[in-house]
Amino acid sequence: MASILEPHADEISEMLLEGKTFRYIANHLKCGLSTLHDFISRDEHSARMRAALEISAESYADLAEQVLLLAEKDKIEMTRARELAQHYRWKAGKRNPKKYGDKTIIEGGDKPIIIDFNSED
Repeated sequence: MASILEPHADEISEMLLEGKTFRYIANHLKCGLSTLHDFISRDEHSARMRAALEISAESYADLAEQVLLLAEKDKIEMTRARELAQHYRWKAGKRNPKKYGDKTIIEGGDKPIIIDFNSED
């Protein structure tokens, strides 16, 4: 069964690369979020869309840094900048968990080592 989004595959990929949200893309294409998620998760599209999401994570990581660098130096603005930077890093981690996620896997040797940066150990 062909999706109504099939003709928009290139456009969806481009918007993901630009860091657009799923909600923005669905609104732009006048479809529901579930239709968009279904389209992105199909086998014939998933690798391409996953690559676009992983690449877009770089933009969010850069945004996190820029927000902090450009923040005014008063206490309220610095607090706001830290919150925004944390949110952008979180988004980068969701789009590319291997590079920006809370867990890092170090491979080599007999068994991979998993480091969880959220662990309190």
